[in-house]
Amino acid sequence: METKNPKFKGRSGLNFLTKEDMQLIHSKTLELLQDVGAEVQHKEARELLKKAGCQVVKKRVYFPPSVVEWAIKQCPSRILLYDREGNFSMDVSGKNAYYGVGSACPNIIDYYTKEVRLTNEEDNKLCVKVADAMPYIDYMMSMCQVYNHPKTSYEHEYAAMIRYSSKPQVVITADLESTKNVVEMAKVVRGGSMDELARKPLFILYCEPTSPLVCTKESIEKVMYMAENNLPVLYAPIPMNGATGPITCAGAMIQANAETLLGLIIAQIVRPGCPVLYGAIITNMDLKSLQPTYASPETMMESLALSEMGCDFYNLPTWGTAGCTSSKLPDAQAVMEGTQYITLAGLSGANVIHDVGYTAFGLTYSMDLVVMMNDAIGRVRRLFDGINLTPEYLCMDDLKEVGPKGHFIGQESTLYKNRENWESELEDRNEYDRWEALGASSMEQRANRKVLDIIENAPLNTLPEELDKQIVDIINRIDDNEKVECADELAGIQIANAAS
Repeated sequence: METKNPKFKGRSGLNFLTKEDMQLIHSKTLELLQDVGAEVQHKEARELLKKAGCQVVKKRVYFPPSVVEWAIKQCPSRILLYDREGNFSMDVSGKNAYYGVGSACPNIIDYYTKEVRLTNEEDNKLCVKVADAMPYIDYMMSMCQVYNHPKTSYEHEYAAMIRYSSKPQVVITADLESTKNVVEMAKVVRGGSMDELARKPLFILYCEPTSPLVCTKESIEKVMYMAENNLPVLYAPIPMNGATGPITCAGAMIQANAETLLGLIIAQIVRPGCPVLYGAIITNMDLKSLQPTYASPETMMESLALSEMGCDFYNLPTWGTAGCTSSKLPDAQAVMEGTQYITLAGLSGANVIHDVGYTAFGLTYSMDLVVMMNDAIGRVRRLFDGINLTPEYLCMDDLKEVGPKGHFIGQESTLYKNRENWESELEDRNEYDRWEALGASSMEQRANRKVLDIIENAPLNTLPEELDKQIVDIINRIDDNEKVECADELAGIQIANAAS
């Protein structure tokens, strides 16, 4: 698999913070972790933290600066991800910017009727199919919840990703058992070997603390399991300014920085040197609607400044957000917010940039928006490539040959060097009459046509039959266990009702 060049090649990127600003945020984060600490709802983790030098009072853990800074230094500055077939795919480090879709939406904008409805297993499969066909979508997230399997939705979401896409993944799981199920499926394409999966990681596991400053038992179990097995993990808080985080950008950044470092610290204590992705999603609350403003200037600035701090101050691989919107439709607002976010995220140098295709604050998924944002990513990447100033591209021979009053249409370079010019799959560059003759379509209409064409005509990117059968067998076993658990729960309820 040939990887795209994700680096920003311009003379300078985007900077929200100076080194002095970063030092201030770091210093205040150390103060917060030492003076206030965090609630850690996992007994074994508290014991490990105590042995490492933290003060533990019941479930509250206070972190001395020495422990925090030790953990940061243990964490590698690079995570290498490989695709389903084991080919190198993503160098998650420095200012490399990779874009991926969002995860586990409860709703979808129907690709035929345009109605908003609950997601289902078929949507999950088709969303993977469409995202896999997008050349500038570098990795997968699940996109759709699977409601007909409420207890094992995450496993079904993952099964679709690994069965129908070759791309690396960022994965969400329900709990430790769910995480083990996903790892079991991922091991199938690595010959059943945990060591081989660690050597060529296929996914990063996404975990969350509960803001403010609570590490739940479930989230820490997942972090510790991934660290034990040397698999990449992310501990990403989502504070909402004015609700679960301070109302100001600076205050929210200090809290989010502390929270993401909590997962990093625990992971490094479990296994020094294990791969951890750094970052958060910080949204400011709209005080009129009380909703998270998913693509407001403040949201973009806070989240990307934190990614900047992760890269430039801590020298860590970083997490980012882009290509999403507060709009309820894949409309002009969605394209404006999503494209601006994509551009800023790329310029900031965030590494793993997610949520392409989210609408309505992440409650509703739009495949049409994925297709439009794929085009926006392509446009931005072309800007990142910059201007080629090699002798061949200076065209001095052509300039001297054509001279005054000539033209370059017949020059060989016009035909062969045209590959330098990026071509959109969605934009219309025709003159008016031809645009009208072709149907006078809008970009939204062209995006939807592309979605439907992929759904109806493109082949699925399937696994070899033998490997696919192993994934299906795992899912069937998980479903059988789910049925037994549901039956046991129902029997327990009936017994309780009879007793009462």
